[in-house]
Amino acid sequence: MTGSPRMLVAFTLAAAIVVGAIIGVSTGFWWALAIAMLIHFTATAFVMVFLGRRMAQQDKPDPVTEARIEARPGARA
Repeated sequence: MTGSPRMLVAFTLAAAIVVGAIIGVSTGFWWALAIAMLIHFTATAFVMVFLGRRMAQQDKPDPVTEARIEARPGARA
């Protein structure tokens, strides 16, 4: 499953605006919108960095499989 980072950012922005608007309407403090957006952007950045680092890691075969691969005729040098 692959997704678009732009789509994630768009959904996060939309969620931040909705949550901030709800808080602003219910409390009467419209600056809550800015706080809600800041929290959402921070959480999104954290998740994106975490996922980017996890996706950059490559899987390695276990030692037994690696030995079998190297033992094959014509194996990589």
